[in-house]
Amino acid sequence: MHIHVPKPIHGWKQFFNEVAVISIGILIALSGEQLLESWREGHTAEKSLKVIKEELALNLGRMEARRATQKCIAQRLDEIAAYVERPQEKERPSWVGRPQVWNMQTSAVDAARSYGSLTVLPHEEQMAISTIYGSMASFDAIEDQEQWAWAELRSIAEDRDISDSDKAALRAAIQRARYAAWRLNTDATEAIQEARSLNVVPAKLAKGSKSVCIPMDTPFDEAVAKSEMTDLGEPH
Repeated sequence: MHIHVPKPIHGWKQFFNEVAVISIGILIALSGEQLLESWREGHTAEKSLKVIKEELALNLGRMEARRATQKCIAQRLDEIAAYVERPQEKERPSWVGRPQVWNMQTSAVDAARSYGSLTVLPHEEQMAISTIYGSMASFDAIEDQEQWAWAELRSIAEDRDISDSDKAALRAAIQRARYAAWRLNTDATEAIQEARSLNVVPAKLAKGSKSVCIPMDTPFDEAVAKSEMTDLGEPH
């Protein structure tokens, strides 16, 4: 066995040459590692953005489906208001209905935030994503408030007279429902417009419940069938 003993360095020139070779090797190794890490981060961010865009398209499709019923909502609230003011002159409605309810999905963006993959995206894309999900969070919260208002409004279909105190409560519920409808339409419009900067458009979805568009003189069971929500039913 031959053991190669390192040769002694002769002179400062050779010493600095050796140091330079070692330093360059270390720099090349570090640069390569950084490039690989940057590629991995970029690849992860690209995959996250793709999934986020798909989630946004789904949520925007739900918002668009809701916007399509805006005319029915406004008309139904006018009908309820007219009945509340003169219940003795009109036949008690057998059906009131409700606006659609859509849950906004956030699992894709939540995962991206937890992994930190959003931080490597361009600032403009980060801001757009934040703005759109902000509108969607507002949309979610207002939907809940709206449904409580409509739960009060459905009481006009009960077999009892409307008292003066009932009228006051129903007028307040009508105003809450009108404000909620305006806010939801505004949030949906702003989110859809902002998403254009990411080249995201609303997904084509089923139209959802037609509950609020069904005439108020429709028998309850028939109205449920027409709402196309027979699997889940409709609230009384």
